Amino acid sequence: MYSSYHTIRLEKAARKWDDGLPIGNGRIGAMIMGKVNEETIFVNEETLWFGPLRKRTNPDGREQVGKIRELLLKGEVEEAAFLSKMAMTSTPKYNNPFQPAGDLRLCFMRHQGKASNYSRELDLDQALGKVFYTIDGADYQREHLISSSYNVMAIRLTTNHPQGITISANMSRKPFEEFTGKIAQETVGNWGRNGDQGVHYLTGVRLKAVPLENENAEHFEEGCMGDFVYAKNAKEVVIYLTTGTDFAEIQQAMEEDRDYDFGPCTKHCPDFLLERINQTLTNAVEAGYEKIKKVHVEEYQALYHRFSLEINTDEVSPEAAGEAIKKSDDLTGKESIGNPIRDSYGNFFMETLMEEIRSGSGKRMAELTQLLVNYARYLMIASSYRCLLPSNLQGLWNGSYEPPWQSQYTININTEMNYWFVEKANLSECHLPLFEHVKRMLPNGRQTAKDLYGCEGFCAHHNTNLWGCTDLEGIFDASPFWPMGAAWLSLHLYEHYAFTKDKEFLTQTAMPIMREAIRFFEGYLYETPEGLLLTGPSLSPENTYRSEAGQKGALCMAPTMDSSILRALLTDYLEGLAVLKEETSKDFLMLTEMRDKLVPLQIGSDGRILEWYQEYEETEPGHRHISHMFALHPGFEITEDTKVLFEAAKRTIDFRLEHGGGHTGWSKAWLCCFMARLKRPEDFYNNLFQMMQKCIQDNLLDVHPPFQIDGNFGFAEAVIEGIVQSHAGYIELLPALPKEWRSGSLKGVVLRGGTKADITWENGTLTKCVLTSIEETELELRYKGKKQIVLLKKDSQVEKLFD
Repeated sequence: MYSSYHTIRLEKAARKWDDGLPIGNGRIGAMIMGKVNEETIFVNEETLWFGPLRKRTNPDGREQVGKIRELLLKGEVEEAAFLSKMAMTSTPKYNNPFQPAGDLRLCFMRHQGKASNYSRELDLDQALGKVFYTIDGADYQREHLISSSYNVMAIRLTTNHPQGITISANMSRKPFEEFTGKIAQETVGNWGRNGDQGVHYLTGVRLKAVPLENENAEHFEEGCMGDFVYAKNAKEVVIYLTTGTDFAEIQQAMEEDRDYDFGPCTKHCPDFLLERINQTLTNAVEAGYEKIKKVHVEEYQALYHRFSLEINTDEVSPEAAGEAIKKSDDLTGKESIGNPIRDSYGNFFMETLMEEIRSGSGKRMAELTQLLVNYARYLMIASSYRCLLPSNLQGLWNGSYEPPWQSQYTININTEMNYWFVEKANLSECHLPLFEHVKRMLPNGRQTAKDLYGCEGFCAHHNTNLWGCTDLEGIFDASPFWPMGAAWLSLHLYEHYAFTKDKEFLTQTAMPIMREAIRFFEGYLYETPEGLLLTGPSLSPENTYRSEAGQKGALCMAPTMDSSILRALLTDYLEGLAVLKEETSKDFLMLTEMRDKLVPLQIGSDGRILEWYQEYEETEPGHRHISHMFALHPGFEITEDTKVLFEAAKRTIDFRLEHGGGHTGWSKAWLCCFMARLKRPEDFYNNLFQMMQKCIQDNLLDVHPPFQIDGNFGFAEAVIEGIVQSHAGYIELLPALPKEWRSGSLKGVVLRGGTKADITWENGTLTKCVLTSIEETELELRYKGKKQIVLLKKDSQVEKLFD
């Protein structure tokens, strides 16, 4: 149903780039600002990062790691940190940033009047961005999409003004503009090389217009001038844009261990890139907007329509629902343009809805919850489907040449949070770019492990980039010295198997990479006289403590998160060996012993889970990172069946909240996930509400602040976890359902073991659960303390109800 659950509608143009409405196809992203007189659309290409791959490993690190470890074991925290900063931090310290492809500027004539009837809309059901307005009695509409199959952004502009549309379009890259001009007879471009030895890039723009059919038709004109494309007095204008780099060719040369040769180069742009961009635009123009749109919507909906969430939708009147189905007029050949209907709940723009939420009203929270989950699914498809790179800190969208945290991949929580929900939301294909990037990191991670630690296997630290960098990044005490990035990312490979039961993926991809990550720890772990295996030097991201000697530090041995991640990795790998019938192998026995020697989860004197190996004083009790609770979520070492740890987890989370925890968007999303796992519906609901109030902008993007996409994805994970969980060896239905969600359904959700579920509830009570499995299996269902065993045959459906 076309409704407010699939539409983000704003009544004002964006003021800054991250107020825009994002569209994308995984490779190309754009942010629609919706300005009337002179529009600026920020364009991104996934592989357009500054500079080349750099070897940054500190040459003195390997010799000093042992001494740093000794200092930590003796409690000399400050001296260990002082030495680590010099000997271990990379040379140079920072990765280079993800940067924009540029700004597409649309300049209009006859747009100097005051606009009325304005709305800017993102249709999540069709992946279309739209802008509507009226100036001097004439109606205008812009419709934007980015096609996966054609790899173009297409913008269709229409009006009923008797003189039509007069417009020019140009790409600029201020202040890093290198070359612009005509790249073909009807095409302009913007190109260059993004830093010394960086990627070559090229963005091409082409325009096609339809003449008027009145007395002004004779004034119609279209063409190129300078580095602009333009049209005069057109009934309809379609602008096509595509952009690309030579990253794939550089990467292939690296994989083949040969020098990269970009071949013939015309005007500082490789000829093959010029040919590719022009051919892509030619293909798009020949297809035309209507065909591109049809293919785009069909392909997108094949993913988007797999899953649905409804909460309290039975409260919408038939009359309101009927109004919501109305669509704006097809502009072609029409005398007038109707502004779209607004909202099935009563003409609400997002600015008004969010103002209500921030004022403390929860009456539209169910609507906003559904919209945010749908938005997360939309954003995932738009930023991580049929592309080379996974979703980064800002997904695919970035309007700055010096973005926060380089807009890279922060793998001590943020990148992983992006992908927690994808398998559950039936978007398994969107997980694949992450796995390809882990493969890209593998050779670099082997080199880092060898050069910095003298170990075999592969490791990575807390940030990575386009090139799959694995060295330490940064200089601050509380973040770089964390070698668990490869281990955590490897868990996602096994999660993919757990949800899909793809045995070929398990044997060919997941198990070999997981084994490489584990091999690093065989050489890295330190064994105490008591027989415990400790990680270190390491830290608990990105927190600090005060030692018994009163020294403040972050660097430590065996922080709880390290042991939890490694125990989860070993457990998954051992389970994979069992699937492959290798339980009697030497590897199985040796890795079982390694897992059993890791530092167990510990409870402190006040009943909380310890964050560090020793019971240190926290210098920031409300810290945004809650890393020591990994075993509760996304891990599953702590469950309701581990009663003592479960109670300690409750105290730990409550303490964090009491001291101001969850004050950033992604951190609040993580807390919502914790509350779902703790099965506390009231706290779960309240934290979701607080996140909406404090961390969601009017365009519904999450803010850290500033904008980070992880909170959007983490919110969806939390909502799904509140309705169904499958991490603890059984399926639990409605484990944290708030009383406010009186009725609803979750359909198309995927559970571990390759099972799909359609779940319905009324008046807070489960009414239907339909299960489908991709293989024959036996499941345990739980609901409100009751248990049922369900036998499922391959591809068959079973409906289960609890009395």
